[in-house]
Amino acid sequence: MSDYRIGKVVAVTGDQVFVSLLEEDEEGTAGVPVSMTVDMPSPNGPVPLLIGQPGTFVSVSLPSGYLLCMVTGIEMKEERIAAPDMREAASADLALLDRVSRSLSTVPVGTIDASGTFERGTDVLPTVNAPVFAVDDRMIDRIYEGYAEGDFSLGRLSLIPAQEAKINLDAFLTRHAAVLGQTGGGKSWTVASIIQRICAFPQATVVLFDLHGEYGSAFGDQAEVISASDLELPYWLMNSEELLGLMVDRAESAAPNQIAKFKELLQAAKQEDSENQALGIPKITIDTPVHFSLKRIVDEFRRLDTERVIGASNREVNGPLYGQFSRLLMRLDSRMNDRRYDLIFKPKTYTSSGSMSDLFRRLLGETSGERRKIVVVDLSSTPFDVRSSVISLIQRCLFDFAYWHRRLKGERYPIAVFADEAHIYLSDDDPSCESARKSAERIAKEGRKYGISLTVISQRPRELSSTILSQCGSFLCLRISNPDDQAYVRNLLPDSVRGITSMFSTLRRGEAILLGDSVMMPTRIRISRPEPQPQSDDASFTYTWSAAPIDLDVDGVLAAWRAQSV
Repeated sequence: MSDYRIGKVVAVTGDQVFVSLLEEDEEGTAGVPVSMTVDMPSPNGPVPLLIGQPGTFVSVSLPSGYLLCMVTGIEMKEERIAAPDMREAASADLALLDRVSRSLSTVPVGTIDASGTFERGTDVLPTVNAPVFAVDDRMIDRIYEGYAEGDFSLGRLSLIPAQEAKINLDAFLTRHAAVLGQTGGGKSWTVASIIQRICAFPQATVVLFDLHGEYGSAFGDQAEVISASDLELPYWLMNSEELLGLMVDRAESAAPNQIAKFKELLQAAKQEDSENQALGIPKITIDTPVHFSLKRIVDEFRRLDTERVIGASNREVNGPLYGQFSRLLMRLDSRMNDRRYDLIFKPKTYTSSGSMSDLFRRLLGETSGERRKIVVVDLSSTPFDVRSSVISLIQRCLFDFAYWHRRLKGERYPIAVFADEAHIYLSDDDPSCESARKSAERIAKEGRKYGISLTVISQRPRELSSTILSQCGSFLCLRISNPDDQAYVRNLLPDSVRGITSMFSTLRRGEAILLGDSVMMPTRIRISRPEPQPQSDDASFTYTWSAAPIDLDVDGVLAAWRAQSV
Protein backbone atom coordinates (compact mmCIF):
# COMPACT_ATOMS: atom_id res chain seq x y z
CA MET A 1 0.00 0.00 0.00
CA SER A 2 1.29 3.48 -0.87
CA ASP A 3 2.51 5.66 1.99
CA TYR A 4 2.11 8.92 0.04
CA ARG A 5 -0.24 10.95 2.23
CA ILE A 6 -2.60 13.35 0.45
CA GLY A 7 -5.06 14.43 3.14
CA LYS A 8 -7.14 13.65 6.20
CA VAL A 9 -10.73 12.68 6.94
CA VAL A 10 -12.89 15.64 7.99
CA ALA A 11 -16.38 14.08 7.98
CA VAL A 12 -17.99 10.63 7.85
CA THR A 13 -21.62 9.68 7.16
CA GLY A 14 -23.21 6.26 6.81
CA ASP A 15 -22.23 5.98 3.14
CA GLN A 16 -19.67 8.73 2.47
CA VAL A 17 -16.23 9.78 3.64
CA PHE A 18 -15.12 13.39 3.11
CA VAL A 19 -11.43 14.17 2.75
CA SER A 20 -9.57 17.47 3.12
CA LEU A 21 -6.46 17.58 0.89
CA LEU A 22 -3.13 18.74 2.35
CA GLU A 23 -0.88 21.33 0.77
CA GLU A 24 2.28 19.92 -0.75
CA ASP A 25 5.24 20.01 1.61
CA GLU A 26 8.64 21.44 0.66
CA GLU A 27 10.20 18.00 0.05
CA GLY A 28 7.35 16.84 -2.18
CA THR A 29 6.82 13.71 -0.09
CA ALA A 30 3.25 14.46 0.99
CA GLY A 31 0.32 16.68 0.07
CA VAL A 32 -1.18 17.65 -3.26
CA PRO A 33 0.23 20.44 -5.42
CA VAL A 34 -1.90 23.02 -7.20
CA SER A 35 -1.72 20.95 -10.39
CA MET A 36 -3.51 18.09 -8.51
CA THR A 37 -0.90 15.67 -9.85
CA VAL A 38 1.52 13.82 -7.59
CA ASP A 39 4.53 11.71 -8.55
CA MET A 40 4.09 8.18 -7.26
CA PRO A 41 7.25 6.10 -6.88
CA SER A 42 7.47 2.90 -8.95
CA PRO A 43 10.20 0.43 -10.01
CA ASN A 44 10.51 2.37 -13.28
CA GLY A 45 10.66 5.79 -11.69
CA PRO A 46 8.05 8.37 -10.66
CA VAL A 47 4.63 7.99 -12.25
CA PRO A 48 2.25 10.99 -12.36
CA LEU A 49 -1.12 10.35 -10.67
CA LEU A 50 -4.06 12.74 -10.96
CA ILE A 51 -5.76 13.23 -7.60
CA GLY A 52 -9.51 13.85 -7.35
CA GLN A 53 -10.63 12.40 -10.67
CA PRO A 54 -14.12 10.87 -10.13
CA GLY A 55 -13.80 7.11 -10.40
CA THR A 56 -10.28 6.92 -8.97
CA PHE A 57 -9.45 5.58 -5.53
CA VAL A 58 -7.89 6.67 -2.25
CA SER A 59 -7.15 4.68 0.91
CA VAL A 60 -7.97 5.69 4.47
CA SER A 61 -6.08 4.38 7.46
CA LEU A 62 -7.96 2.04 9.80
CA PRO A 63 -6.74 0.43 13.04
CA SER A 64 -6.12 -2.89 11.28
CA GLY A 65 -5.65 -2.00 7.62
CA TYR A 66 -7.03 0.43 5.09
CA LEU A 67 -10.44 1.42 3.73
CA LEU A 68 -10.50 1.71 -0.05
CA CYS A 69 -12.78 4.53 -1.22
CA MET A 70 -13.87 5.66 -4.67
CA VAL A 71 -13.81 9.37 -5.42
CA THR A 72 -17.20 10.71 -6.53
CA GLY A 73 -16.55 14.46 -6.40
CA ILE A 74 -14.05 17.22 -5.70
CA GLU A 75 -14.58 20.74 -4.40
CA MET A 76 -12.40 23.82 -3.84
CA LYS A 77 -13.35 26.77 -1.62
CA GLU A 78 -11.65 30.16 -1.42
CA GLU A 79 -11.98 31.99 1.88
CA ARG A 80 -12.30 35.76 1.68
CA ILE A 81 -9.83 37.85 3.69
CA ALA A 82 -11.63 40.07 6.16
CA ALA A 83 -11.25 43.85 5.73
CA PRO A 84 -9.62 44.39 9.19
CA ASP A 85 -7.00 41.76 8.34
CA MET A 86 -6.24 43.48 5.05
CA ARG A 87 -5.82 46.90 6.74
CA GLU A 88 -3.57 45.41 9.40
CA ALA A 89 -1.43 43.70 6.78
CA ALA A 90 -1.19 46.86 4.72
CA SER A 91 0.00 48.89 7.74
CA ALA A 92 2.69 46.28 8.38
CA ASP A 93 3.65 46.27 4.67
CA LEU A 94 2.66 42.57 4.32
CA ALA A 95 0.88 40.73 1.53
CA LEU A 96 -1.88 38.23 2.40
CA LEU A 97 -2.56 35.18 0.24
CA ASP A 98 -6.07 33.79 -0.31
CA ARG A 99 -6.79 30.77 1.83
CA VAL A 100 -7.90 27.85 -0.33
CA SER A 101 -9.27 24.49 0.81
CA ARG A 102 -9.75 21.43 -1.39
CA SER A 103 -11.88 18.42 -0.45
CA LEU A 104 -12.95 15.07 -1.90
CA SER A 105 -16.22 13.23 -1.47
CA THR A 106 -15.77 9.46 -1.58
CA VAL A 107 -17.77 6.27 -1.02
CA PRO A 108 -16.35 3.23 0.82
CA VAL A 109 -15.73 0.19 -1.37
CA GLY A 110 -13.91 -2.37 0.78
CA THR A 111 -11.05 -3.03 3.15
CA ILE A 112 -7.43 -4.02 2.58
CA ASP A 113 -5.79 -5.94 5.42
CA ALA A 114 -2.13 -5.90 6.46
CA SER A 115 -1.29 -8.62 3.92
CA GLY A 116 -2.79 -6.63 1.05
CA THR A 117 -5.90 -8.83 0.66
CA PHE A 118 -9.02 -6.94 -0.46
CA GLU A 119 -12.51 -7.68 0.85
CA ARG A 120 -15.69 -5.98 -0.30
CA GLY A 121 -17.61 -3.93 2.27
CA THR A 122 -16.53 -2.88 5.72
CA ASP A 123 -17.75 -3.09 9.29
CA VAL A 124 -15.49 -0.23 10.45
CA LEU A 125 -15.51 3.35 9.21
CA PRO A 126 -12.72 5.85 9.88
CA THR A 127 -13.08 8.83 12.17
CA VAL A 128 -11.98 12.42 11.62
CA ASN A 129 -8.26 13.17 11.21
CA ALA A 130 -7.57 9.65 9.89
CA PRO A 131 -4.79 9.95 7.30
CA VAL A 132 -5.65 9.46 3.61
CA PHE A 133 -3.21 8.08 1.04
CA ALA A 134 -2.95 7.96 -2.74
CA VAL A 135 -3.62 4.62 -4.46
CA ASP A 136 -1.49 3.71 -7.46
CA ASP A 137 -2.47 1.68 -10.51
CA ARG A 138 -0.52 -1.38 -9.36
CA MET A 139 -2.76 -1.83 -6.33
CA ILE A 140 -5.91 -1.59 -8.47
CA ASP A 141 -4.44 -4.13 -10.91
CA ARG A 142 -3.80 -6.64 -8.11
CA ILE A 143 -7.33 -6.26 -6.76
CA TYR A 144 -8.99 -6.87 -10.14
CA GLU A 145 -6.78 -9.80 -11.08
CA GLY A 146 -7.35 -11.42 -7.70
CA TYR A 147 -11.14 -11.48 -8.12
CA ALA A 148 -11.83 -12.10 -11.79
CA GLU A 149 -12.07 -15.81 -12.53
CA GLY A 150 -10.87 -16.74 -15.97
CA ASP A 151 -9.88 -14.24 -18.62
CA PHE A 152 -13.22 -12.62 -19.49
CA SER A 153 -12.89 -8.90 -20.17
CA LEU A 154 -15.48 -6.29 -21.15
CA GLY A 155 -12.93 -3.73 -22.29
CA ARG A 156 -10.47 -1.53 -20.44
CA LEU A 157 -10.61 0.54 -17.30
CA SER A 158 -11.47 4.11 -18.28
CA LEU A 159 -8.98 5.64 -15.87
CA ILE A 160 -6.25 2.99 -16.36
CA PRO A 161 -6.41 2.29 -20.13
CA ALA A 162 -3.59 -0.26 -19.94
CA GLN A 163 -5.61 -2.46 -17.56
CA GLU A 164 -8.22 -4.85 -18.96
CA ALA A 165 -11.60 -4.74 -17.23
CA LYS A 166 -11.83 -8.40 -16.23
CA ILE A 167 -14.98 -9.60 -14.54
CA ASN A 168 -16.30 -12.76 -12.95
CA LEU A 169 -18.56 -13.98 -15.76
CA ASP A 170 -20.11 -16.71 -13.61
CA ALA A 171 -21.28 -14.12 -11.07
CA PHE A 172 -22.48 -11.80 -13.87
CA LEU A 173 -24.69 -14.44 -15.49
CA THR A 174 -25.63 -16.79 -12.66
CA ARG A 175 -26.91 -14.03 -10.39
CA HIS A 176 -28.55 -12.19 -13.30
CA ALA A 177 -27.67 -8.74 -14.59
CA ALA A 178 -29.15 -5.48 -15.85
CA VAL A 179 -27.72 -3.27 -18.60
CA LEU A 180 -29.24 0.17 -18.07
CA GLY A 181 -28.79 3.43 -19.95
CA GLN A 182 -30.61 6.06 -21.95
CA THR A 183 -31.07 5.80 -25.69
CA GLY A 184 -27.84 6.54 -27.52
CA GLY A 185 -25.71 5.56 -24.52
CA GLY A 186 -24.33 2.42 -26.15
CA LYS A 187 -26.54 -0.41 -24.87
CA SER A 188 -26.64 -2.28 -28.18
CA TRP A 189 -22.89 -1.83 -28.57
CA THR A 190 -22.36 -3.18 -25.05
CA VAL A 191 -24.67 -6.18 -25.46
CA ALA A 192 -23.10 -7.12 -28.80
CA SER A 193 -19.62 -6.81 -27.30
CA ILE A 194 -20.48 -9.02 -24.31
CA ILE A 195 -22.10 -11.74 -26.43
CA GLN A 196 -19.27 -11.72 -28.98
CA ARG A 197 -16.87 -12.43 -26.14
CA ILE A 198 -19.11 -15.19 -24.84
CA CYS A 199 -18.72 -16.78 -28.30
CA ALA A 200 -15.15 -17.65 -27.33
CA PHE A 201 -16.56 -20.48 -25.21
CA PRO A 202 -17.05 -23.63 -27.34
CA GLN A 203 -20.30 -24.67 -25.60
CA ALA A 204 -21.90 -21.24 -25.14
CA THR A 205 -25.70 -21.09 -25.42
CA VAL A 206 -27.26 -17.61 -25.65
CA VAL A 207 -30.82 -16.63 -26.59
CA LEU A 208 -31.32 -12.94 -27.44
CA PHE A 209 -34.70 -11.24 -27.89
CA ASP A 210 -34.15 -8.62 -30.60
CA LEU A 211 -37.05 -6.17 -30.85
CA HIS A 212 -35.60 -3.89 -33.53
CA GLY A 213 -33.83 -6.31 -35.86
CA GLU A 214 -30.41 -4.81 -35.12
CA TYR A 215 -28.43 -7.84 -33.94
CA GLY A 216 -28.93 -10.23 -36.86
CA SER A 217 -25.62 -9.30 -38.52
CA ALA A 218 -23.58 -8.76 -35.34
CA PHE A 219 -22.49 -12.36 -34.74
CA GLY A 220 -21.83 -13.76 -38.19
CA ASP A 221 -22.05 -17.54 -38.57
CA GLN A 222 -22.07 -17.97 -34.78
CA ALA A 223 -25.76 -17.02 -34.70
CA GLU A 224 -29.02 -18.64 -35.71
CA VAL A 225 -31.43 -15.83 -36.55
CA ILE A 226 -35.09 -16.77 -36.18
CA SER A 227 -37.17 -14.07 -37.85
CA ALA A 228 -40.83 -13.44 -37.16
CA SER A 229 -41.73 -14.62 -40.66
CA ASP A 230 -40.63 -18.20 -39.97
CA LEU A 231 -41.16 -18.27 -36.22
CA GLU A 232 -43.57 -20.93 -34.99
CA LEU A 233 -44.51 -21.54 -31.36
CA PRO A 234 -47.51 -23.89 -31.53
CA TYR A 235 -50.39 -23.60 -29.09
CA TRP A 236 -49.92 -27.15 -27.85
CA LEU A 237 -46.62 -26.18 -26.20
CA MET A 238 -48.48 -23.81 -23.90
CA ASN A 239 -49.41 -24.93 -20.41
CA SER A 240 -52.99 -24.73 -19.21
CA GLU A 241 -52.59 -21.31 -17.59
CA GLU A 242 -51.15 -19.77 -20.75
CA LEU A 243 -53.99 -21.20 -22.84
CA LEU A 244 -56.57 -19.97 -20.36
CA GLY A 245 -55.01 -16.51 -20.54
CA LEU A 246 -55.75 -16.43 -24.26
CA MET A 247 -59.34 -17.63 -23.89
CA VAL A 248 -60.89 -16.77 -20.55
CA ASP A 249 -61.69 -13.43 -18.96
CA ARG A 250 -61.55 -14.29 -15.27
CA ALA A 251 -63.70 -11.28 -14.39
CA GLU A 252 -66.62 -12.78 -16.30
CA SER A 253 -69.37 -14.49 -14.27
CA ALA A 254 -69.17 -17.64 -16.45
CA ALA A 255 -65.36 -17.90 -15.98
CA PRO A 256 -65.48 -20.76 -13.39
CA ASN A 257 -67.56 -22.94 -15.71
CA GLN A 258 -65.35 -22.07 -18.68
CA ILE A 259 -62.14 -22.93 -16.79
CA ALA A 260 -63.46 -26.21 -15.39
CA LYS A 261 -64.81 -27.41 -18.73
CA PHE A 262 -61.72 -26.34 -20.63
CA LYS A 263 -59.44 -28.32 -18.30
CA GLU A 264 -61.68 -31.35 -18.69
CA LEU A 265 -61.66 -31.12 -22.50
CA LEU A 266 -57.93 -30.41 -22.62
CA GLN A 267 -57.13 -33.49 -20.54
CA ALA A 268 -59.27 -35.68 -22.82
CA ALA A 269 -57.81 -34.20 -26.04
CA LYS A 270 -54.24 -34.91 -24.91
CA GLN A 271 -54.94 -38.39 -23.61
CA GLU A 272 -56.92 -39.52 -26.65
CA ASP A 273 -54.46 -38.29 -29.29
CA SER A 274 -53.22 -41.45 -31.05
CA GLU A 275 -49.62 -40.26 -31.27
CA ASN A 276 -49.53 -39.40 -27.58
CA GLN A 277 -50.77 -42.88 -26.68
CA ALA A 278 -47.79 -44.34 -28.55
CA LEU A 279 -45.29 -42.19 -26.65
CA GLY A 280 -45.51 -44.36 -23.58
CA ILE A 281 -46.01 -41.49 -21.14
CA PRO A 282 -47.18 -42.95 -17.79
CA LYS A 283 -49.47 -40.05 -16.98
CA ILE A 284 -50.52 -37.26 -19.31
CA THR A 285 -51.72 -34.11 -17.52
CA ILE A 286 -53.17 -30.84 -18.77
CA ASP A 287 -49.65 -29.35 -18.65
CA THR A 288 -47.80 -32.18 -20.43
CA PRO A 289 -46.24 -30.65 -23.60
CA VAL A 290 -47.82 -32.91 -26.22
CA HIS A 291 -49.86 -32.23 -29.32
CA PHE A 292 -53.66 -32.07 -29.18
CA SER A 293 -56.43 -30.91 -31.47
CA LEU A 294 -57.59 -27.42 -30.54
CA LYS A 295 -60.35 -27.67 -33.16
CA ARG A 296 -61.82 -30.60 -31.29
CA ILE A 297 -62.04 -28.54 -28.08
CA VAL A 298 -63.55 -25.55 -29.90
CA ASP A 299 -66.15 -27.73 -31.61
CA GLU A 300 -67.17 -29.21 -28.24
CA PHE A 301 -67.49 -25.72 -26.76
CA ARG A 302 -69.78 -24.73 -29.64
CA ARG A 303 -71.93 -27.81 -29.14
CA LEU A 304 -72.30 -27.19 -25.40
CA ASP A 305 -72.94 -23.48 -25.94
CA THR A 306 -75.91 -24.18 -28.23
CA GLU A 307 -77.05 -27.52 -26.82
CA ARG A 308 -80.80 -28.13 -26.50
CA VAL A 309 -82.10 -31.09 -24.49
CA ILE A 310 -85.50 -32.68 -23.85
CA GLY A 311 -86.97 -31.36 -20.63
CA ALA A 312 -89.35 -32.89 -18.11
CA SER A 313 -92.38 -31.99 -20.20
CA ASN A 314 -90.96 -33.56 -23.36
CA ARG A 315 -90.15 -30.12 -24.73
CA GLU A 316 -86.78 -28.85 -25.87
CA VAL A 317 -85.04 -26.61 -23.36
CA ASN A 318 -81.61 -25.04 -23.13
CA GLY A 319 -78.84 -27.39 -22.06
CA PRO A 320 -77.06 -27.02 -18.69
CA LEU A 321 -74.22 -25.00 -20.22
CA TYR A 322 -76.23 -23.15 -22.86
CA GLY A 323 -74.65 -19.73 -23.54
CA GLN A 324 -71.87 -20.22 -21.02
CA PHE A 325 -69.14 -20.21 -23.66
CA SER A 326 -70.34 -17.49 -26.04
CA ARG A 327 -67.80 -14.90 -24.92
CA LEU A 328 -65.01 -17.46 -24.76
CA LEU A 329 -65.72 -18.55 -28.33
CA MET A 330 -65.87 -14.96 -29.47
CA ARG A 331 -62.43 -14.21 -28.01
CA LEU A 332 -60.95 -17.43 -29.34
CA ASP A 333 -62.43 -16.96 -32.83
CA SER A 334 -61.04 -13.44 -32.88
CA ARG A 335 -57.52 -14.67 -32.20
CA MET A 336 -57.70 -17.71 -34.46
CA ASN A 337 -58.92 -15.56 -37.35
CA ASP A 338 -56.21 -12.95 -36.67
CA ARG A 339 -53.30 -13.74 -39.03
CA ARG A 340 -50.86 -12.29 -36.50
CA TYR A 341 -51.59 -15.30 -34.28
CA ASP A 342 -50.96 -17.86 -37.04
CA LEU A 343 -47.53 -18.65 -35.56
CA ILE A 344 -49.39 -19.97 -32.48
CA PHE A 345 -52.74 -21.32 -33.70
CA LYS A 346 -51.88 -22.46 -37.24
CA PRO A 347 -48.40 -24.02 -37.16
CA LYS A 348 -47.17 -25.59 -40.40
CA THR A 349 -43.91 -27.19 -39.25
CA TYR A 350 -44.46 -28.24 -35.65
CA THR A 351 -47.71 -30.14 -35.94
CA SER A 352 -47.03 -33.23 -33.84
CA SER A 353 -45.49 -34.17 -30.51
CA GLY A 354 -42.53 -35.63 -32.38
CA SER A 355 -41.70 -32.23 -33.89
CA MET A 356 -41.07 -30.80 -30.41
CA SER A 357 -37.47 -32.03 -30.56
CA ASP A 358 -36.81 -30.08 -33.77
CA LEU A 359 -38.28 -26.92 -32.26
CA PHE A 360 -36.11 -27.11 -29.13
CA ARG A 361 -33.00 -27.88 -31.18
CA ARG A 362 -33.64 -24.72 -33.13
CA LEU A 363 -34.22 -22.62 -30.00
CA LEU A 364 -30.93 -23.94 -28.58
CA GLY A 365 -28.91 -23.50 -31.78
CA GLU A 366 -28.55 -27.23 -32.50
CA THR A 367 -29.94 -27.31 -36.05
CA SER A 368 -28.48 -27.93 -39.53
CA GLY A 369 -25.71 -30.18 -38.23
CA GLU A 370 -23.64 -27.21 -37.03
CA ARG A 371 -23.98 -25.81 -33.56
CA ARG A 372 -24.85 -22.12 -33.22
CA LYS A 373 -23.80 -20.45 -29.97
CA ILE A 374 -26.32 -17.61 -30.24
CA VAL A 375 -29.98 -17.71 -31.17
CA VAL A 376 -31.33 -14.28 -32.12
CA VAL A 377 -35.13 -14.18 -31.97
CA ASP A 378 -35.99 -11.27 -34.27
CA LEU A 379 -39.33 -9.87 -33.07
CA SER A 380 -39.09 -6.58 -34.97
CA SER A 381 -42.14 -7.32 -37.13
CA THR A 382 -44.15 -9.18 -34.47
CA PRO A 383 -47.22 -7.18 -33.35
CA PHE A 384 -47.09 -5.88 -29.80
CA ASP A 385 -50.04 -7.88 -28.47
CA VAL A 386 -48.58 -11.13 -29.88
CA ARG A 387 -45.02 -10.41 -28.75
CA SER A 388 -45.74 -10.94 -25.07
CA SER A 389 -47.19 -14.42 -25.70
CA VAL A 390 -44.21 -15.40 -27.87
CA ILE A 391 -41.60 -14.21 -25.35
CA SER A 392 -43.48 -15.80 -22.47
CA LEU A 393 -43.60 -19.18 -24.19
CA ILE A 394 -39.92 -19.15 -25.20
CA GLN A 395 -38.80 -18.18 -21.71
CA ARG A 396 -40.91 -20.86 -20.06
CA CYS A 397 -39.75 -23.53 -22.53
CA LEU A 398 -36.11 -22.66 -21.87
CA PHE A 399 -36.66 -22.74 -18.11
CA ASP A 400 -38.45 -26.08 -18.24
CA PHE A 401 -35.73 -27.54 -20.48
CA ALA A 402 -33.01 -26.44 -18.02
CA TYR A 403 -35.07 -27.78 -15.10
CA TRP A 404 -35.59 -31.22 -16.58
CA HIS A 405 -32.04 -31.43 -17.92
CA ARG A 406 -30.75 -31.10 -14.38
CA ARG A 407 -33.32 -33.62 -13.09
CA LEU A 408 -32.32 -36.14 -15.76
CA LYS A 409 -28.56 -35.61 -16.05
CA GLY A 410 -27.77 -34.40 -12.54
CA GLU A 411 -25.92 -31.39 -13.96
CA ARG A 412 -26.89 -27.99 -15.31
CA TYR A 413 -27.08 -26.98 -18.97
CA PRO A 414 -26.29 -23.22 -18.79
CA ILE A 415 -28.49 -20.99 -20.96
CA ALA A 416 -28.06 -17.20 -20.99
CA VAL A 417 -31.17 -15.20 -21.95
CA PHE A 418 -30.67 -11.56 -23.00
CA ALA A 419 -33.89 -9.49 -23.06
CA ASP A 420 -33.37 -6.34 -25.14
CA GLU A 421 -35.75 -3.40 -24.56
CA ALA A 422 -37.10 -5.32 -21.59
CA HIS A 423 -39.24 -2.44 -20.28
CA ILE A 424 -41.57 -2.95 -23.25
CA TYR A 425 -42.67 -6.49 -22.34
CA LEU A 426 -41.50 -6.98 -18.73
CA SER A 427 -43.38 -4.07 -17.19
CA ASP A 428 -45.12 -4.07 -13.83
CA ASP A 429 -47.83 -1.66 -14.97
CA ASP A 430 -48.96 -3.09 -18.33
CA PRO A 431 -51.53 -5.95 -17.96
CA SER A 432 -50.74 -7.17 -21.49
CA CYS A 433 -47.19 -7.98 -20.34
CA GLU A 434 -48.29 -10.25 -17.50
CA SER A 435 -47.45 -13.59 -19.13
CA ALA A 436 -43.98 -12.53 -20.33
CA ARG A 437 -43.21 -10.80 -17.04
CA LYS A 438 -44.19 -13.80 -14.92
CA SER A 439 -42.07 -16.21 -16.95
CA ALA A 440 -39.09 -13.83 -16.71
CA GLU A 441 -39.63 -13.38 -12.97
CA ARG A 442 -39.55 -17.15 -12.56
CA ILE A 443 -36.14 -17.24 -14.25
CA ALA A 444 -34.94 -14.35 -12.08
CA LYS A 445 -36.09 -16.03 -8.86
CA GLU A 446 -35.28 -19.68 -9.58
CA GLY A 447 -33.04 -19.81 -12.66
CA ARG A 448 -29.78 -19.84 -10.71
CA LYS A 449 -30.60 -23.32 -9.37
CA TYR A 450 -30.99 -24.78 -12.86
CA GLY A 451 -28.37 -22.85 -14.82
CA ILE A 452 -30.56 -20.40 -16.73
CA SER A 453 -29.57 -16.74 -16.59
CA LEU A 454 -31.47 -13.53 -17.38
CA THR A 455 -29.86 -10.26 -18.47
CA VAL A 456 -32.31 -7.39 -19.00
CA ILE A 457 -31.44 -4.41 -21.17
CA SER A 458 -33.49 -1.24 -20.76
CA GLN A 459 -33.47 2.53 -21.15
CA ARG A 460 -36.36 2.90 -18.68
CA PRO A 461 -35.49 1.06 -15.46
CA ARG A 462 -38.51 2.57 -13.66
CA GLU A 463 -40.85 0.71 -16.03
CA LEU A 464 -39.17 -2.67 -15.55
CA SER A 465 -40.46 -5.34 -13.20
CA SER A 466 -39.22 -4.50 -9.72
CA THR A 467 -39.08 -8.22 -8.93
CA ILE A 468 -36.63 -8.85 -11.77
CA LEU A 469 -34.39 -5.90 -10.90
CA SER A 470 -34.35 -6.89 -7.24
CA GLN A 471 -32.88 -10.27 -8.26
CA CYS A 472 -30.10 -8.78 -10.40
CA GLY A 473 -26.67 -9.14 -8.81
CA SER A 474 -24.79 -6.94 -11.32
CA PHE A 475 -25.67 -3.59 -12.86
CA LEU A 476 -23.88 -2.31 -15.95
CA CYS A 477 -24.96 1.33 -16.02
CA LEU A 478 -24.30 3.47 -19.08
CA ARG A 479 -25.17 7.16 -19.34
CA ILE A 480 -28.36 7.97 -17.41
CA SER A 481 -29.27 11.67 -17.38
CA ASN A 482 -32.88 11.54 -16.21
CA PRO A 483 -32.94 12.39 -12.47
CA ASP A 484 -35.90 10.08 -11.84
CA ASP A 485 -34.13 7.12 -13.49
CA GLN A 486 -30.96 7.93 -11.56
CA ALA A 487 -32.93 7.95 -8.30
CA TYR A 488 -34.58 4.64 -9.17
CA VAL A 489 -31.25 2.95 -9.92
CA ARG A 490 -29.77 4.49 -6.76
CA ASN A 491 -32.46 2.78 -4.68
CA LEU A 492 -31.55 -0.58 -6.25
CA LEU A 493 -27.95 -0.35 -5.08
CA PRO A 494 -26.38 -1.03 -1.69
CA ASP A 495 -26.05 2.03 0.54
CA SER A 496 -22.26 1.96 0.30
CA VAL A 497 -22.18 2.67 -3.47
CA ARG A 498 -25.27 4.83 -4.01
CA GLY A 499 -23.16 7.96 -4.32
CA ILE A 500 -21.70 6.62 -7.56
CA THR A 501 -24.96 7.30 -9.40
CA SER A 502 -23.98 10.98 -9.57
CA MET A 503 -21.40 9.94 -12.22
CA PHE A 504 -23.95 8.33 -14.58
CA SER A 505 -24.71 11.53 -16.49
CA THR A 506 -21.02 12.16 -17.32
CA LEU A 507 -20.31 8.82 -18.99
CA ARG A 508 -19.30 8.78 -22.63
CA ARG A 509 -21.02 6.67 -25.24
CA GLY A 510 -19.89 3.08 -24.81
CA GLU A 511 -18.63 3.76 -21.30
CA ALA A 512 -20.26 2.18 -18.26
CA ILE A 513 -19.97 1.70 -14.53
CA LEU A 514 -20.23 -1.93 -13.46
CA LEU A 515 -21.40 -2.62 -9.93
CA GLY A 516 -22.33 -5.79 -8.11
CA ASP A 517 -21.23 -9.37 -7.65
CA SER A 518 -19.25 -9.70 -10.89
CA VAL A 519 -16.58 -7.14 -9.91
CA MET A 520 -14.69 -6.67 -6.69
CA MET A 521 -15.51 -2.97 -6.60
CA PRO A 522 -17.39 -0.42 -8.73
CA THR A 523 -15.59 -0.18 -12.05
CA ARG A 524 -15.68 2.45 -14.78
CA ILE A 525 -15.20 0.62 -18.07
CA ARG A 526 -14.64 1.62 -21.66
CA ILE A 527 -16.52 -1.17 -23.44
CA SER A 528 -14.61 -2.78 -26.31
CA ARG A 529 -15.94 -2.02 -29.76
CA PRO A 530 -17.95 -4.98 -31.12
CA GLU A 531 -16.92 -6.34 -34.50
CA PRO A 532 -19.14 -6.44 -36.44
CA GLN A 533 -21.35 -3.81 -34.88
CA PRO A 534 -25.13 -4.07 -34.49
CA GLN A 535 -27.27 -1.96 -36.79
CA SER A 536 -28.05 0.60 -34.09
CA ASP A 537 -26.21 3.70 -35.29
CA ASP A 538 -27.98 7.04 -35.18
CA ALA A 539 -29.45 8.31 -38.44
CA SER A 540 -27.39 11.12 -39.96
CA PHE A 541 -29.81 13.85 -40.96
CA THR A 542 -26.97 16.07 -42.16
CA TYR A 543 -25.39 13.42 -44.40
CA THR A 544 -28.70 12.19 -45.87
CA TRP A 545 -30.17 15.64 -46.41
CA SER A 546 -26.93 16.82 -48.05
CA ALA A 547 -27.10 14.14 -50.75
CA ALA A 548 -28.73 14.67 -54.13
CA PRO A 549 -32.51 14.11 -54.16
CA ILE A 550 -33.68 10.63 -55.16
CA ASP A 551 -37.08 9.20 -56.04
CA LEU A 552 -38.82 7.96 -52.90
CA ASP A 553 -40.08 4.37 -53.23
CA VAL A 554 -43.40 4.99 -51.52
CA ASP A 555 -45.16 2.08 -53.21
CA GLY A 556 -42.45 -0.40 -52.23
CA VAL A 557 -42.48 0.71 -48.59
CA LEU A 558 -46.28 0.52 -48.41
CA ALA A 559 -46.29 -2.94 -50.02
CA ALA A 560 -43.77 -4.25 -47.48
CA TRP A 561 -45.79 -2.66 -44.68
CA ARG A 562 -48.99 -4.32 -45.82
CA ALA A 563 -47.36 -7.70 -46.38
CA GLN A 564 -45.40 -7.46 -43.12
CA SER A 565 -42.33 -8.78 -44.94
CA VAL A 566 -39.48 -7.61 -47.15
